[in-house]
Amino acid sequence: MMAEPWLLARFAAACAGSVVLAWTLSLLLRRAARRWPALLAHRSVWLCAQAGVVLVFALAVAPLPRSAIAPALVLPAPAGESVPVGESAVLAPLAQSLPALAPAQAHDRFDTLWPLLPAAWLAAYLAGLGWHVARRLRAHARWRVLLRQTRIVDAAALRAWPGMTPAQRARIEGRLTVRTVDLPVSPMLHGLRRPCLLLPAHMMTLDVRQQQLIVEHELTHWRRADSLWLTLSGVLALLFWFNRPYGRLDGALREAVELGCDDAVLAGASGSERQGYAGALVAQLRIQAGARHGVAFGQLGVAARVQRMRAARPPRLSRQGRLLAGAAIAASALLGAALQPAFSSSVPSLSAMPSAPPRALPEQWRYPLDRPRITSLYGVVSRSVPKGHHGIDLAAPRGTPVRAVAAGTVLEAAFDAAWGHYVRVDHGGDTSSLLIHLDRIDVVPGQRVKAGELLGASGASGKATGPHLHLEYWEGWQRLDPVKMLPDLLQHATTKAIARRAAQGNPVPTDR
Repeated sequence: MMAEPWLLARFAAACAGSVVLAWTLSLLLRRAARRWPALLAHRSVWLCAQAGVVLVFALAVAPLPRSAIAPALVLPAPAGESVPVGESAVLAPLAQSLPALAPAQAHDRFDTLWPLLPAAWLAAYLAGLGWHVARRLRAHARWRVLLRQTRIVDAAALRAWPGMTPAQRARIEGRLTVRTVDLPVSPMLHGLRRPCLLLPAHMMTLDVRQQQLIVEHELTHWRRADSLWLTLSGVLALLFWFNRPYGRLDGALREAVELGCDDAVLAGASGSERQGYAGALVAQLRIQAGARHGVAFGQLGVAARVQRMRAARPPRLSRQGRLLAGAAIAASALLGAALQPAFSSSVPSLSAMPSAPPRALPEQWRYPLDRPRITSLYGVVSRSVPKGHHGIDLAAPRGTPVRAVAAGTVLEAAFDAAWGHYVRVDHGGDTSSLLIHLDRIDVVPGQRVKAGELLGASGASGKATGPHLHLEYWEGWQRLDPVKMLPDLLQHATTKAIARRAAQGNPVPTDR
């Protein structure tokens, strides 16, 4: 329940990212197929492209630490300090420009509607999914109606079927159910657990060798487990119903399955056999004109497929083509995985972003612990922070209550591999506080908190040397000395902490 709004935002962003990646892969592969036409017949190429889209979508939706997917960007900051900027920085310039582009009332209205968009998309997605599932169910019902009009071919009739070779009968008997039907349908292999080979009666009008090649085509589908891959691809295409480019990848896979099967059947075939096989395809097309269940010709088209069948040496994919296709798919998937966290790992609402002009001076902070004892000051250099400490450390046994330093809105309440469990609170006036290495979080993003309200409990999560609480003061995207907001900071610092900073040549902060 705590992460539900952020899961919705990640889901919406992942959907958008999957469309972009699928479009990119589809465009790249289609253009590559113009240079290497054999790509169209390689099932593995299109399976890898679909797998890349699914993988990137899953990475975007999964609640993984940001640093586990892509490292934070590092921007130069004043006073020689490097400030890591999370994915929220991608949208920050937009949020900062909104007040200058629109009246405050319009901004507030958009700010109110913005968090509702992911939920609205989820509702639209579920409605579309339901509609497409209903279509699939209707198609399955039509198949059941067709199946009731078929007749099972028993063993004796199978042995007497002239359009099968003895080797084909041996492969079929006891393993496949063969059915025949008087309707003008295409020969097909249907089913996963109990596969059924459907042979229309009109096949008997074809040449015996043509019949054998058609049966071999369906048996090759069975041997290559094409039904399994097509079913998996169909299920994913159903889940990605909104993704038109992914649908094109699914269509390209089905085309590759048919072309690859043609090549396997006709391997070593004579020119006359190739002519006969192509003639059988055209004959089926004529018989099935106007029928609901037709021959699958794919995006290549009937003429191009027939020409490919008749070719003595169909196009083969060179080593260079395979390497380029694989590299394009891998590079696109890696780029999508690297960019997704910027949009989906932690997508804040506009109200959660610091606005450009400070509207009011922030209130003075209180300490996040009831009994503060500061053990490390801002700017101190050590082995773990060679560029200088970005905040202050407070001694806190595991489980110590951690409270809000001032009233504000929770921007982030999440986990990071380096920070561990952390909470960031926007206090207005372009200022925010960051508390990291928590053991437990008791707030959610978007929640309003009062000064002193419980945020969680201290711990040693992330890259921490031991239980303590780390506090940072942010103005915009710069981390500054918290003494600005805690004027009595030195009164709670240990003598060792003050002496260590002074020994490094840094001026010791003074009270305001």
